[in-house]
Amino acid sequence: MTCIYEDFDSAFASVCSDVTLYSNNKGFFKGLVEEIVSLAEVDGWLSKFEEIVDKEKVTAVLENQTVMEALKEVLSRIQPMFRGKDARTSHEKRLLAQTALKEGDLMKSLALASQAVLRAPMTGADEIIDNGISLALALWLRSDILLNLKRPAAALEDLKLALKERLPARMRAEYYWRMGHCYKDTGEPTRAKVSYELAGRLLGNNEQAKIQLAKDIDALDYADKPRHPPDRSGISVTGGAKQNIPALSKLLKIVEEEEKGRFAIAGAQIKTGDILLVDNPYAACLLSDFYGSHCLHCFNRLDDSKESAAVWCPKCSGVAFCSIKCRDAALTTYHSYECQFLTLFIGSGMSVLSHIALRMITQAGLDTSQQIHSKYLGDVKTVESIVLNDIEGINKKNKMKSRKERLNRTKKGLKGFEDKNSNNEELETKIEDKTSHHEKLEMTAAQIYSLCSHSNQRKGTDYLKRIIMGLFLTECLKRSGFFKDCTKDNLQKAEKVICELIVRNLQLLQFNAHEIYETVRGQHLFNGSKPIYIAVGIYPTGALFNHECYPAVARYFDQQKIVLRAIRPLQPGEVVSENYGPHFLMRSLKERQRMLACRYWFRCDCIACKENWPTLKQMNAESSLYLRCPNASCTGKFKLTKNPPNRCHKCAAAINKDSIKTYTEDIDKCLSQYQKGASLMDEELPDEAIKTLSEAVDDFYNAARPPHWETHIAQESLRSCFAISGNIHIVQNETEQKQPTI
Repeated sequence: MTCIYEDFDSAFASVCSDVTLYSNNKGFFKGLVEEIVSLAEVDGWLSKFEEIVDKEKVTAVLENQTVMEALKEVLSRIQPMFRGKDARTSHEKRLLAQTALKEGDLMKSLALASQAVLRAPMTGADEIIDNGISLALALWLRSDILLNLKRPAAALEDLKLALKERLPARMRAEYYWRMGHCYKDTGEPTRAKVSYELAGRLLGNNEQAKIQLAKDIDALDYADKPRHPPDRSGISVTGGAKQNIPALSKLLKIVEEEEKGRFAIAGAQIKTGDILLVDNPYAACLLSDFYGSHCLHCFNRLDDSKESAAVWCPKCSGVAFCSIKCRDAALTTYHSYECQFLTLFIGSGMSVLSHIALRMITQAGLDTSQQIHSKYLGDVKTVESIVLNDIEGINKKNKMKSRKERLNRTKKGLKGFEDKNSNNEELETKIEDKTSHHEKLEMTAAQIYSLCSHSNQRKGTDYLKRIIMGLFLTECLKRSGFFKDCTKDNLQKAEKVICELIVRNLQLLQFNAHEIYETVRGQHLFNGSKPIYIAVGIYPTGALFNHECYPAVARYFDQQKIVLRAIRPLQPGEVVSENYGPHFLMRSLKERQRMLACRYWFRCDCIACKENWPTLKQMNAESSLYLRCPNASCTGKFKLTKNPPNRCHKCAAAINKDSIKTYTEDIDKCLSQYQKGASLMDEELPDEAIKTLSEAVDDFYNAARPPHWETHIAQESLRSCFAISGNIHIVQNETEQKQPTI
């Protein structure tokens, strides 16, 4: 089959594909792949391999003795490689943190104390240094620093953790005294008093300390109320969520066409500013550059957490979590398998997409992964996704029962074991808790494994490279204990199944993943703000939005959730498009076509490409103005000149001078509103700016059509305003210290 990228630049397409697997400038994987590929080319095997059907390709590689001998020699040397615990390093960092605290450098002392916490071995693991309580002592010190930094909730959390980690009994009086300070600063005077009184009982004969403690009790203000950070308001889609696709607004629908696949269109009128999608990732991975500054599990920036400080992994020191909850969620799913190989992954040069391909396996576990393989990659593929059955343009088959229905069946099955007086709601909760994680993955897997992978356009060399990565990651899983429950009889089959699943993951991730970003800004909401990409994820519903070089939506991220908001109005039936990178404002038609063909393997035919719109640099405020056809149902437009046409070239509707005059007056009003929106942004009033700019963009579309310089600037301003509701990090000053490298 002829590949689209061959019409543009095959060499560039190959490079684009390679970087979705591994780095071209660091790590050993690139060299390994090139060596194996050269061996596979002997006697024309690679050419024959290209003709083999997809489901037999992994088997074909496993049966190639020359390739496998070379691979096994490398794979046999794989061993755990990660940054472990070190009591001496923890001890040294703690001493440096104490010095920095005495010198009044609180941020430096906090960074060092967090290093001490993360590097500390588990309690009792190294009795020679700190009598085996390095972790408790590091937490104790950090709680003092956090209290000085006016983060009492985080300090209190560290205190409680220190006690669990065997904080010495001789420190109990000071422990409860500090706990009292924490409760006082969080606005809980009653609890503070109880803690102070407990401290008083443990002070013994220290009369001077008792006097100070009495002063602290007298200073309590019982009018204080608990001071907790406000709950983050949840983001919901405009018009309510679709019943079968809760991530998607009812204003949209998913359709399918042979050439374009599945994509989103407007099912009703959409206004600028409408929230059209709020979607959780099926799987997502933090970029390794941010392991020391962000939570591995939820991607929250550690410095910005008021409720807790960096939490440790029990085994490695290479990552951190924002809370015990996130840490435990990671450990009970994926991190126990990945933890011991993180340094190897980084050293190999494998891409973040390769890591997500692995994460899709580790988060599901062996049994669920095998079930997913059987359903979606096996000989008999089962399509049972609610989303797939909500698509227009295809036959609706095999509708999947709702989660509630399946839960009811489970409850009926357990009815005989129920106590007659048991609480049904409690039972339902227990069943939900036990099954929800893997059940959600299984239900969502149908959406994920129906995404495009372009296997029919994939060259044999590219496919082989992905299989090599699959074998490498499968071997890492084997050595991590992932297959520990397999018998000798089924181990080989299980490994092959997982390798095949990883290879499919690598293919679909190439075209369907999203970069996750946070906005970094200074003291002003907008001036100098910029997006920083921190992670990558795959979104089951978000991946259904097709690309246009003039997108209909802007995206931002709320923690891990992707949010899409309209930046222009849409009529029913119009495509609700995203942008995969090449935007007409920044890149020429030739650049965009080349990038999209070589990176995503399709030829873009959006209106910006068809009409070859100018870039932003080529446009200016004096650019041509295109007015819309007076016929509301027509998409035609005409250029405003001294001698405008009498009729629309598309529908032949009459164009008179009165309508032109009305349109130009309306556009003048839009320009005035654009300026007002810019002023509101300068005044740091994002909600008011969004309202003003959104209404102005809607009004523009009632009178004119793009390209239009001022309107595109307004839409980019809206993009910045929307991002304020997402992940934000405020840089306090130009010399803000970075989170330490763990």
